[in-house]
Amino acid sequence: MMAAALSFTIMTTLVRDVARDVHPFEIAFFRVLTNLVLMMPFVWRTGRDILTSGNHKAYVLRGLFGFLFLMTYFPGAALVPISDSQALIFTSPLFATAMAVLFLGERLRARRVTALVIGFCGAIVILRPGFDAVNMGALLVIIGAFANAASNVVVRHTTRTDHPDKAVFYLMIYTLPLITVPALLVWTTPTLEQLVVLVGVGFFATLNQRFISRAFAAAEATAVLPFDFARLPFAALVGWIVFAEVPDIWVWIGGAIIFMASVYIAHREAQASRTGGA
Repeated sequence: MMAAALSFTIMTTLVRDVARDVHPFEIAFFRVLTNLVLMMPFVWRTGRDILTSGNHKAYVLRGLFGFLFLMTYFPGAALVPISDSQALIFTSPLFATAMAVLFLGERLRARRVTALVIGFCGAIVILRPGFDAVNMGALLVIIGAFANAASNVVVRHTTRTDHPDKAVFYLMIYTLPLITVPALLVWTTPTLEQLVVLVGVGFFATLNQRFISRAFAAAEATAVLPFDFARLPFAALVGWIVFAEVPDIWVWIGGAIIFMASVYIAHREAQASRTGGA
């Protein structure tokens, strides 16, 4: 899950960079297309079994949530600083935890609530003093966070019976036709340099999806979601490296809080796994 958070942060950085010249809908199209191409070795290796699944209705639903994410998060991320977009997207684990309890029947264990609350507090420390006003970009990112959370809950459901890579493959299959239409309406032929960045967006998005699918296949959603808060210190680090933004002391304090929450939940889940307890 932490690897997924890092991949997502790098993807967002590339989106902000190329969105100065390419419309976010077109960026989203290349993200899905690249993801699908990179999944072809898995399809080839799997063979006809790729078509065998009892979760096609769930995959269609996830495709719709994926489309909503692309139509909201990508334009929103292009309008606000990377630190702001990553700060807002951290609401996704909170949405997903609630949905996992409501729709997947997972128990909201005390240690998981504790980890989420501590991670939230760490995020608040990093956000200090917070947003002065909520603009359109911020609203779009929040909607994207909700769509991302819903998509992750569907992943947890499908990976109970399907291979994690199959969940990634079908997300691209059902999302590509939907995103193609708005992309064609704003299409401009990218330069070679822009194309490299667009492919990079798809590459890191692919890593993000594959890491997420494996995380949810390995453990319950409410167990791994606290690790998603790692995207905030990652955003601070990437902002420092790419944009020469030097994080203040509060970023590192908040990052330390998030790290301790992640270590705590990992330790408790390991203990529960060994003892068979809850």
